[in-house]
Amino acid sequence: MPDGKLTDALVYESAKKGSRLNVTIDETLKGKEITMPAGLSFTDKDGTTRSEIRIKWWEDPTRSTYKDISVIPLEELPTSPIDTNLLPNTNYYSDTEKFVFFGHYWLKGNPSLYRNNICCLDYSVAKQGYLVAYRLDNEKSLMDGKLVWV
Repeated sequence: MPDGKLTDALVYESAKKGSRLNVTIDETLKGKEITMPAGLSFTDKDGTTRSEIRIKWWEDPTRSTYKDISVIPLEELPTSPIDTNLLPNTNYYSDTEKFVFFGHYWLKGNPSLYRNNICCLDYSVAKQGYLVAYRLDNEKSLMDGKLVWV
């Protein structure tokens, strides 16, 4: 960004559906999504019918099924391999990367780690879920015992 600031042109670009900046911002704030197999859909927490699923961007899509890679466990998802020809890329966040903490996923149940470097802190506190934090010290791997919630 010029002088570390958003320009009018960048703001307009960020709002242009499908632009590189728009996609980058969406993926950063909401996570990656893929289209479900033809004919499948689900109704989200707000009653909206969706044909895309939010995926575990830290899992290798070339080794995953639709059911495995979905963040939300959906019974209707097939256990067939993902058609990677439909993906813009097959990049994923490997287990050798730095720790990453994220939210905006509306998870349910007791907080737990996805992997030793992946931690979601969003457990639906606004919908009677948990307010979650991680007590980070000097550990080399994240540990479930360091998660705290109320």
